[in-house]
Amino acid sequence: MIEVEVGVADLANVRFTTDAVWETSASIHALVFQKSHLLHQRLRRQVPKRPDFDIDHLVTLAGDAGWLPDVWAPQPSARPGHPLEQLDAVRRTDLAVAEADLEQLRRLAPDSATARMQPQEYLDRTAEAMLGWWAAVLEPLWDRIDAIHRADITHHQGLLAAHGLAALLPQLHRDLSLDGNLLRVEVGKQVLSVRSAGQGLWFMPSVFRWPWVALDTRETVATAVSYGARGSGRVWQQPGRDVPAGLPDLIGRSRALILEGLDVPRSTTSLAKLFGLSISTVSEHLSVMAASGLLQSRRDGQRVLYWRTLIGDLLVNGEGAAARLG
Repeated sequence: MIEVEVGVADLANVRFTTDAVWETSASIHALVFQKSHLLHQRLRRQVPKRPDFDIDHLVTLAGDAGWLPDVWAPQPSARPGHPLEQLDAVRRTDLAVAEADLEQLRRLAPDSATARMQPQEYLDRTAEAMLGWWAAVLEPLWDRIDAIHRADITHHQGLLAAHGLAALLPQLHRDLSLDGNLLRVEVGKQVLSVRSAGQGLWFMPSVFRWPWVALDTRETVATAVSYGARGSGRVWQQPGRDVPAGLPDLIGRSRALILEGLDVPRSTTSLAKLFGLSISTVSEHLSVMAASGLLQSRRDGQRVLYWRTLIGDLLVNGEGAAARLG
């Protein structure tokens, strides 16, 4: 068990965000520990047979299920940049962090090429390998990953506002709880007690993390928790390929495709790109379906995200959606 002593300042500053480095490392763990991540067995198909990046280095970093390299746990940001920018920033990690990782790797994988690296070489090789992995494996999925992240954050921010942190934590992960001023994670047999830095608490949904949970409990930075996002399996669904028979006749083929693709929040631009339609055409269809009660929306920065209402789910999924009413 891990116990993190949190203070008033931490509890008053609970935030949700996303992070490409945390998510990328989670996807590598999902590949290395496939038996623990059965939801993502298809991930292996995404990996090139002859990768042009150092996959052995990434596998070495992910080789111990109980250890997350600090270079894979950067401090989250309220406004994360593009995934490529976040991953490239790994090479600018403090050299002391790199050396601490290398010390651990010399114990866990003493015969590996990674354990023999110097700190800056380690950072450069890690950044380059993760950039290659992201481009080959995650970029084709990233729109859906991002949509799943955003839907999860919206849901859990609502729970936090309505019920508080103690009620929220078990919803994020069954092993998370709050007991007084102790944030507890039910992992391992021994008790590890640490004190937070008093800089708040970060929570980050991850498509590839479930059923695990990952923490950064260093006493010099804000405590960060990465947990499995709701609906993570949707990352493997192919929008537009399984439109129910009869739905196109009812609302039109383009609207049926758009409605089926909105199982996760998407913007007008994202939908236009996905289905090869003009932005104006998609916007018109969205307006009609929103006015008909099939879609709901919210503003996210400079864009508006749309996703299906329960009525929209009923049209697309029929009995499967109706069962969720019970």
